[in-house]
Parts: sequence; C-alpha cells; structure tokens
Amino acid sequence: MPKRTLPATREALETKYATCRNSSGWNHRALLHKRHSFQTEARSLLDAATARGQQLTDKETEAFDRLMADRDELDGLILESGDEIERAREEVDDPGRGRRAAAPGVCFTTADGRTVRGAGRGESFARIAGGRGRGGERNGPGPDTSDLSLGRAVMGMITGDRDVMERELRAQVVGQDPAGGYFVTPALSALFVDQARARSVLVEAGAVTIPLGSAETRILRVTQSPTAAWKSELGALANTDIRFGSVTLFPKVLGCVVDISEELVEDGANAPQQIEAVMAQAVADQLDRSFFRGMTSGTGGNDVVGRYFTGVLDDPDVNTLDMAGAPPTDYDELIDAMQLVEDNNGMADVRIESPRTAAQLAKLKSATEGLYISPPPSVAALRHLKTTQVPTTLGAGNDESVSVVGNFADAFVIIGIRSAFRVEVSREAGDAWENLGRKVRIWGRADMAIGRPSHLALIQAIGPTP
Repeated sequence: MPKRTLPATREALETKYATCRNSSGWNHRALLHKRHSFQTEARSLLDAATARGQQLTDKETEAFDRLMADRDELDGLILESGDEIERAREEVDDPGRGRRAAAPGVCFTTADGRTVRGAGRGESFARIAGGRGRGGERNGPGPDTSDLSLGRAVMGMITGDRDVMERELRAQVVGQDPAGGYFVTPALSALFVDQARARSVLVEAGAVTIPLGSAETRILRVTQSPTAAWKSELGALANTDIRFGSVTLFPKVLGCVVDISEELVEDGANAPQQIEAVMAQAVADQLDRSFFRGMTSGTGGNDVVGRYFTGVLDDPDVNTLDMAGAPPTDYDELIDAMQLVEDNNGMADVRIESPRTAAQLAKLKSATEGLYISPPPSVAALRHLKTTQVPTTLGAGNDESVSVVGNFADAFVIIGIRSAFRVEVSREAGDAWENLGRKVRIWGRADMAIGRPSHLALIQAIGPTP
C-alpha cells in the first residue's frame, strides 16, 4: 500500500485547494463539499469491488489510499476553518472575547506547518479528530457520534444482523468490507479512544492525547530551564544554560482479544455495553501500566533502544526521592516531592499511587490520641488518584511501590494515537470454532512520551506496613 504523504508546506495546501479559498481565507462550505466528493468517490470504489465479489485491485487500492489521504488533509483544514468561524461569532457576541479565548487543549506545529491539537483532561479526542463529542455539539467534520456505540457495532458484526447496528450503518461509521464482513470508520474508532481515555487514570491526571501524522513524531524535551537575571548598566547579561533534548514517538500496536460465547450473543441484553466497556478498560489499563513500567515488556529482540517508551520509573530526568523500603509515617515525602517540582518552576496539582499506599496514608494516626491524621492543606489540595497499575512488587523484596506527584499537563505527558483502532471478528481463530464462540480483536497504534519530566516527582521504594 502506498505511503500517505501530506504537502510539505502551507503554500502547497493553498495551491492544491485554491478553489476552496476566497479573499478572507478558507471557504468552509467548499471544503466540506470537496471532502464529501473524495469520500463518495472512495466509497464507489468499495461498492464496485463488492458488486464484483472481489477485493480492490492494486490500482484501485492506490486510488482509494490517495482519496483517503486527501480527505485527511481536508479534515485539518475544515477544523481550522471551523475555528475561524467560531472566533468570528464570539467576536460578534462579545467584542474582544475571540481574541482572548484560548483553543482547547495543547497545539503542536509539525515540520510541514500543520497544527496538531491535543485533547486534554475533560476534552474529547473525537472532537480533536474531527467528529462530535458525547455531548452532541458540532466540533468539526464527521458524523454525529453522540448516539453511536462500538459495542453495538461489534454485536452486529458478530451476528451479521444489520438491524442491531442500524444507527451505525445509517451514520456511515460502519461499512461493509469488500472481502466480506464489516469495518469501523475512524469516526467511531475515535469515540472508542474517548471511552478508553475516560477510564484512564493517566488522562485524568492531565496527560494530553494527540493524533500522530507519521510513523515518527519528534517533540522537544526540556531537561533544564534557563534563568533570567538583571543586567547592570553597560554590563553583560549573565550566561544561562537551557538544555533541550528530543523524544521521538514511534507508534506501536496496542490492542486486545476478547472471547465472546454464543450464549452471550443470544441472551446478553446488555452485551453491547459490556463488550465496549471491557475493551475500553483493557486499553486504558495498559496505557496506565505503560506510564509506570514502559512499553518494553514482551518486545524481546525487537526492543530497539530509543524506540520504546521506558516509563516514568526509568526516566533519568524525573525528580526522585527514596523511602528505602520504609512505609509512610507522615506526609513529609509528598511535601518534599511537591517542592522538587516547584524547584523546577512547576506547580504540582495531582498525585497517583497504588490503593495500598493510599490506604497506608489514610490510616495514619497520632501516637498519643490515636486519632487519624489529616493531610496538610498543600497535600489535601492535590487531586488524589489511585490505580492498581501502580506496581507494588518492586525492590529486592518484591514488595515496594511508588507514588508520582506533579503536573501532567505542564510536564507534557503525551499519548500519541497513530491509527484508528480496528475491530475484527472471527469464528475460526484459536479455539473459537470448537467452543462455539467468537474472538473479537481490537487494535491500533500508539506511543507515549514525557516532554518536561522535571515537572514530575517520583517517590520510590515505598514499603508495606509491617
């Protein structure tokens, strides 16, 4: 399959889609019409192959891939045009507001001049990717996903009953594969990403999710901040060091396989909801686990140095303090961790720990009265998140845990999504045929990175309470 590429410069985009521009910039309606024509032409290729009972030819595959690449280009331009319209409306409703209002999330500018927007805590990746959020508001190109369900679509794929996924088919987020069966479009896949993000402690802490536009995406990494100083008259400004590094996101496959019995398919009234929830939770758990332990597990000889996110436990630029295997007896380590972040011009707003560590701190009592000890105001002000993905089997005795304190948004903790999550259903894979079941596989490509690790602090070697 040919590699999808984008024009190298903004000028190339403006030349390619000159008919979609006017004197004031992009013509939003013309962009939507052009995108629709690309999608219609691509769908006609699939329909023609289906009618022949064959797969796409090499020439048709090349044409289909080119049309999808053109559509992806237009998605970014349509989102940009929609933002311009929204700012203009805000300016009319409240003069000056449009200039002050910041776009949601974090924006990155790629080497080819495109703006990539990330979805932060409480924001929708489906919106960033060009669809609609659960709230139903119009946020960009794509179908309304507010009343759609990946679980229902999977049930329809399993049973072959089009009525089960009638809404998804009507919204054109599920289509028929020329080879037989069905496929899920990126619009519904982005909604699944939001389902997984909603269950991820990492995202709740403030990690930003961005779409990756290529096989390698490089971001700047700040390892030491500069220091400003006052200058005397005719004196020289003091030299100060700022250290930049870089980290490259190399997307890797993330997914899971779910076994579904024939009995569940026929009798499970809430099967669609359960299927969607189980798959979303599996992806969320792995994202959370990878933040701590990295992505090297199971890669074996394919673990190329520099291509796998090593996790916060092994990041040399993350602030650390060590409890040497002792259990917590007060809140001093949390206060010290907050100071480490503040010493690097950060402001901690969250802490993540295992349920065991959370229980240890919650049980702290005064030695004299035996009353529970309340955390200091600065610690109590931190958002407190717990997850079983925080390891409790570290150290020589395999019984130590960790806690992370910091500001995940300012630390630029990034989850990059390269490709839409794909759903595949099989009756023959593994032992599915023998056991009268189905195997549902969902997978996509993603990676993680930390852009400013000095805004995180790791409390290491937290021992169990004797």
